[in-house]
This record gives sequence, structure tokens and C-alpha cells, in this order.
Amino acid sequence: MSAMLGIGGRTSGSRRHRMSTLQPTGADRILGAGQTNKTQASQAVYQNMKKYAGEVQYTASELTKTGDDSLFAKAKESGDTTGITKQVKEFVDNYNGMVRSLKSSGSRVDNSYLNQLNTNAMMFRSALENTGVTRNADGTLSVNDKALKGATLEQLEKAWGSSSSFVTKTNAAAENIQANAVDGMNNLINNSYSNLLKNFGTRGNYFNFWS
Repeated sequence: MSAMLGIGGRTSGSRRHRMSTLQPTGADRILGAGQTNKTQASQAVYQNMKKYAGEVQYTASELTKTGDDSLFAKAKESGDTTGITKQVKEFVDNYNGMVRSLKSSGSRVDNSYLNQLNTNAMMFRSALENTGVTRNADGTLSVNDKALKGATLEQLEKAWGSSSSFVTKTNAAAENIQANAVDGMNNLINNSYSNLLKNFGTRGNYFNFWS
């Protein structure tokens, strides 16, 4: 009967383990589960923002590199633009991730960065469209693979090379966006600790705080 009811032995231990997983952690008890989840969600947004902004900077540096070892110098020598178009697609993917993370944040500062990115994309719309890249209503970019592959080297260089103001302006914005994401994460950490200290002594105790 005891076995059937799950009383005693290993079954009871498993039951206690299952029950313990339903109990709030020390942080949840003090901050509240809702606040903890909100903080974690905001942290994830800033982590994505930092990641994509960093990738935008990397792909921008690859596209705007000059010299004999640059993508455009190699393409001029070989007549093959595959290396360039690959980086353009990577740039667009990371650009879109950065835009979506800014929209998810919704802060006043991040909205100003969105406006800056949208303005840049609109300013260079014609050059981008000549390479098969168009701006969507939500601020992201879309790539027409056929048009991108069919773009001339001159068109690609104008839109994506070292003389491209779109890439250089976006790169500069990405640097600021990445720095802002790091500040955002630090602020979340500082605010969390501040709330924990403020509530310390009113709920739980220090020694079982993280239990």
C-alpha cells in the first residue's frame, strides 16, 4: 500500500524532489517571480543586441577592407563576386537581428537608434536596391538572391564597399548600440542587487537566500 501511495523509500524522495522544483528560489521570493522573469527577458534582449551589433561591425569591416587582400580587390582580379555577396547576406542577417532586438527593447535610446538606422537605409535606398537589397516596413532588410548575384562589381562596391556611407554609418551606429547594450545589462544587474539589498531583512535570511 505504501508503494502504491508513493510513501517512503525512493518514491518518496522523488516526490519530494518534484515538490522542491515547484518552490521559488531565494531571488524569486525577494524580487517576485514576475520581476525576475522580466529582468531575465530584458537581459536576453540586451545580450542579443550586443551579439548582433558586434557581428554587424565584423561584417562591415570585412566589406570595407581595402588593399590587395580585400574582398573587392580579389573580386576585381578573379571576376567572382561570391565572397562579397556572402558577406552582404551575413551583414543583412545580423542587421535584422540588431533591428529586432532594438524593437524588443523599446527604450527611448534604442528607438532613437532605430530611427537612425531607418534614416540611413532610406538615404541609400537606390544603391541598396541595385544590389537586390530592400528595406521592409518594419525596418529590416530583405535580399533578393538573384538580383544580388546579378549585381555588377561597381554596384556592389557603391553600396557595400569602402566608399559606402551606408555601411560606414551603420557600423558607427552598431558600435554605439553594442556599448548601450552592455550598459543596459550592467544596469539590470545593479538594479537587481539594489532591490535585493533593499528587501533584505524583510523576507528570508542571508544564508538561505540563493536556496
